[in-house]
Amino acid sequence: MVSVPIPLVESYGLAPEGSNLIQVAQQRKKILHMIGGGEIGGAEELVFTLLKMTDPSRYEVHLVCLCQGPFAHLAGKEGFPALTIPMRHRMDLSKIKPVRSYIREQQIDLIHTHGVRANLIGRPAAKRENIPIVTTFHSMLHYDYDAPWKVAMARLLTMHGNHYTNRFIAISHAIKEDLLDMHIPADKIRVIHSGLDVSKFTSTQNPDKIRRQFNLDSDRLTFTMVARFHPVKGHRYFLQAARQLLDAGIKAQFLLIGEGLYRPELEAQVRDLGIDTFVHMPGYYRQVEDVYRISDVLCVPSLMEGLGLVILEAMYFGVPVIASSVGGIPELIEDGKSGILIPPADTEALYNAMYKLAVDQDLAQALAQEGKERVKQFTIENMTRQVEECYSELL
Repeated sequence: MVSVPIPLVESYGLAPEGSNLIQVAQQRKKILHMIGGGEIGGAEELVFTLLKMTDPSRYEVHLVCLCQGPFAHLAGKEGFPALTIPMRHRMDLSKIKPVRSYIREQQIDLIHTHGVRANLIGRPAAKRENIPIVTTFHSMLHYDYDAPWKVAMARLLTMHGNHYTNRFIAISHAIKEDLLDMHIPADKIRVIHSGLDVSKFTSTQNPDKIRRQFNLDSDRLTFTMVARFHPVKGHRYFLQAARQLLDAGIKAQFLLIGEGLYRPELEAQVRDLGIDTFVHMPGYYRQVEDVYRISDVLCVPSLMEGLGLVILEAMYFGVPVIASSVGGIPELIEDGKSGILIPPADTEALYNAMYKLAVDQDLAQALAQEGKERVKQFTIENMTRQVEECYSELL
């Protein structure tokens, strides 16, 4: 019925019978996070942070992934109950039944869904088991799909199940506006900005070793993108701007960290532009702190971002950021002060910003310093406590 690659583990230990610890464990509420989990992107990173940070004296957290992938394994390694119930296709409603079984067997008190698949399966399962539902929107559906019919289908399915959800969390005010457009009552929506989990930055690799690993030239400026290979991330504009930057005589190289189905198209574009020597695409890289330590500028030329966790990561490591003025990004960056904002899908604007930071190191350092101050406002402690408040209101 279900694929269980990870054994279920008791997260917080056992205690002698009759002890206070057992009474506390019995009083804890069980929260089930549901997500696709086929890849590890910004939504998975946020869920992983919630798994680790949610108060264990009040809540026991579980995870169900609806796609085969690395996320359930990662959570299981950290000791969280993690289960994969793989959907055969996007509309596989047969998975509602095993999710309901899991809710009953584990005595789940609340479901927290993340993404279209989780909403499709988790929300009706929770409703039928008569437990409350929290739904986080990490992005705008319009930009998550490569065809208009897919967008329309995802939006229709999402709106159809919205009445099941008791509380909506938007990770930016821009996403809240999108939810209001779906006729969700404002009093059901809470904006909770994502926090940056700095505890995950554990690597202490030497920067020179990292450059050798990525085959980078220490004499060239490194412009970096950290994003899954998907058209919405704007890689094509980054590569076009890279060609212009090289033509302008800037000694630069370009690092694309990530993976995805869009890779063949990007590799073809790199060949067509004749920049193979200067573009490096090593794939997914878990210890992203290594990447920021050898990056001179982070570029986020996305067509849409719910918020932009990579921006906070770069700010934390003192890397100046150029980003599109879309979605929640302007809630992170003050243009010209803590980063540079550009219009989306504008190669010329991206090139100009990249050139400006390449030739003006004082500006780059000033933006980086202000960014390091800005990121202090986005903590995982603050984010998690606000999410827990949503749980306690419903429980």
